[in-house]
Amino acid sequence: MKARINDFRYQLAVGVWHRPAVYLCYALNGNRVGVDTWVLIGLVAAGGQLSSSQAVAAEVIRHFNISGQSLNNALIQFAAQAELELIFSADMLRELASPELRGDMSAEQALTHLLHDSGFTYRFIDADTVTLERSLTATESSNLPPVTLDAMTVVGLKTREAGAEILTEPMLDEARTYAVRHIASATGTDTPIKQIPQSVHALKRPLLDDQQTINVSESLVNVSGIVARNELYSPVIEGTLIRGFRSEQLMDGFTQYYNPGDRESTINIERIEVLKGSNALLYSGGSGSPVGGVVNLLSKLPQAKAFGEAGFRIGSHSFYQPFFDVNQPLNANILLRMTGEYTNARHNIDMIETQRFNINPALTLTDNDKTRLTFQAKVSRWQQPEYQGLPATGSIAGDFATRPDLFLGPANLPDSHSNADAVWASLERSINRSWRLNLKARYAHSEFDEKIQTLFGSDGLVADRPLLPASSWALVNAELFQQQQERSVLGNLQGNFKLGPSENNLLLGADYSRLRDAGFIEGDFGPLGLGVGTVDLRAPIFDTPYAVPGPGLENQFIENITYGAYLQWQSTLYRRLHWLSGVRLGKVGIDFNNAQTGVHAKTDTLKWLPRLGGVIDLNDEVSWFVSYSEGMRGQPFVNFVDTPAPELSNHLETGLKFNFANQFSGQLALYQIERSQVAVTDSSDFQRRSVAAGQQRSRGVEMDLLWQPVEGFSVLANYAHTDARFMDDEAGVAAGTRLAQVPEDAGRLWAHYRFQQDALQGFSLGFGVYARAGAYLSDDNRFKTAGYQSFDAALAYETGRFKWAATVKNLSDEDYFQPYGYFEGRVAPGPGRAGFVSVSIKY
Repeated sequence: MKARINDFRYQLAVGVWHRPAVYLCYALNGNRVGVDTWVLIGLVAAGGQLSSSQAVAAEVIRHFNISGQSLNNALIQFAAQAELELIFSADMLRELASPELRGDMSAEQALTHLLHDSGFTYRFIDADTVTLERSLTATESSNLPPVTLDAMTVVGLKTREAGAEILTEPMLDEARTYAVRHIASATGTDTPIKQIPQSVHALKRPLLDDQQTINVSESLVNVSGIVARNELYSPVIEGTLIRGFRSEQLMDGFTQYYNPGDRESTINIERIEVLKGSNALLYSGGSGSPVGGVVNLLSKLPQAKAFGEAGFRIGSHSFYQPFFDVNQPLNANILLRMTGEYTNARHNIDMIETQRFNINPALTLTDNDKTRLTFQAKVSRWQQPEYQGLPATGSIAGDFATRPDLFLGPANLPDSHSNADAVWASLERSINRSWRLNLKARYAHSEFDEKIQTLFGSDGLVADRPLLPASSWALVNAELFQQQQERSVLGNLQGNFKLGPSENNLLLGADYSRLRDAGFIEGDFGPLGLGVGTVDLRAPIFDTPYAVPGPGLENQFIENITYGAYLQWQSTLYRRLHWLSGVRLGKVGIDFNNAQTGVHAKTDTLKWLPRLGGVIDLNDEVSWFVSYSEGMRGQPFVNFVDTPAPELSNHLETGLKFNFANQFSGQLALYQIERSQVAVTDSSDFQRRSVAAGQQRSRGVEMDLLWQPVEGFSVLANYAHTDARFMDDEAGVAAGTRLAQVPEDAGRLWAHYRFQQDALQGFSLGFGVYARAGAYLSDDNRFKTAGYQSFDAALAYETGRFKWAATVKNLSDEDYFQPYGYFEGRVAPGPGRAGFVSVSIKY
């Protein structure tokens, strides 16, 4: 065959092989070119010419997944993923690095991104061939010396496939859009969201930056069906709810369990991915699989190009927050990155002052070809006076009113602390074109110490009702201390192959997690069991000082061991039917020992956990999906009457996913989650032990939409209706009672515009609202908050190296209360109007 490169002719000795290969050819004619050595990255397609229906490669929207590395190797990967012939000078690209490239875009957009600041540009010779050229003036170009080409290399990469989607609408800047077309967390493979039979969502960095989010919890309102844990709550438990049930927060796929330390920082987050349902197949560490879903925080990783950013944010209530992000490759094979942030913030609530910080170093070793080894670490600290919320009586009920900004506790109350340190490593190895190996391992240590003078009411520590008429509560000095050590190993082998009319992806994996937890909980109820003092919240005076309630000796010990192996098969048939099936054989082992009370409970359960689902493309824009999965989770801190048992869950979901011209996309979902074998108190047992007998259910409808009609303008909207209830009376409440803290209805609307006019270039403006219905404080459904809405606005100006941004939260200064969940009751006031300004410099 013959190939033309500009006006130079070369004869290529290319044979027909059953797989891609490398061919060495020689120039038959003397030619003049302005480079030393040319490399041609091409396609070897067995079987001859492409059909006339083949889409023009430069106009096709493709998914690119190219890590930051040497520009030479990045271009090789680009040619493979774009299915183009690319001609460039290997000698002239030496020592040049490329930025990371991930997302859906055209070949022209991808090349523009890869070649940014490289000194090179590109030119299409024909529909399938691109050449690189120096970004020189015509005069400079004419002075290039002639060079005789001795040899060139042709690397065959992959064959084309007909049926590619042709872009017919205006292209949007992929780096600034909110849309995410592919996600890896849901299946362990890089899969188009449209082909995943599950509700999955991704929040990209541009969205977080445009909204100027201060913390992770705030960002989660951009996904339907999520109730984030109040940021005032000490980081000693992961309390985020998804679809009415507890979720699990992950970091790069590792379970955070209690999620301690500075868990609200966003400085090291590249993307937040939300997976709804149990997700037991891939995520069953800690105590087992979560019921509601997982929130996976993807960290920023080292890149091949040096850059950095340093800035400062100030705001209401003496808020200040310096931050930095520095990426510095040592050479083409050793890449370094470090991010960090310190936050000091007061609150509209008396005595609250939060201090937190985190530092996140990362090191990547790569051959820029088949192997990538990354080491990461995180050091984080948090401290704040323990906030216990306010009782329902005096805030949303009762004949007196407690000040919303009142802090319940004495002036000498020490700060609570929460610390977390972790190191982990991940190895990605491409074995060949069909098989890929991924291995991860982590060690983490954490501890937290809560000190509180808590209220005690007629309903015990829930304390939503006074102990003494009509506004007095008893006071109890208490302390909770725990420290954990965790070791986890994850690994999988991924293979892809074709079988007849189907394209298949096979995932074989296994994981092991071991968590040891030791600590104590102590309380001083006074000599008569009526507390160390009392307080009248009608006229509150906390004149009883806090004192350490006990010796502080560890007496509660837990060891969680979870492990399993799984098999997952994804298949696409005739490009319209996408099938996912998998099964996990998982074990949950929990050994709980309370040396003080003599309680010793041990769970040891092995169970098959299936996952099934399918997607049918109704047309090019709309798909219908359905899925079913099961989960299993241990129940620590429970003294069972009989053999301890884990709680079980099953998740059924169906809905529509759509994407019209890459401008209007989203999904509509209907779901049902059933939770069984929940630990409840056995009223017939004189020791008040528990049995695994409770049943709960959540049903609902959710909608998530994204509209980006023109360059620079984005609208995000979501809505969720959640009906979460007890299905029996085993928990001491009537069947049909609603689960606490779960609003029936909630929604978010956010609009953002980046000005395109020359006079306003660099300016952007955003406006949003979040609204939700009221929710019950506790499971007895005695008290319920009112619904509320909160508006926010943002304004920013950005040039190449400088950014200034301002935002106002709760723009209308709405007064409202939220369920707080402290001892399964109480409320917390919503934050009042607050403004923030940030300035940063990039290089």
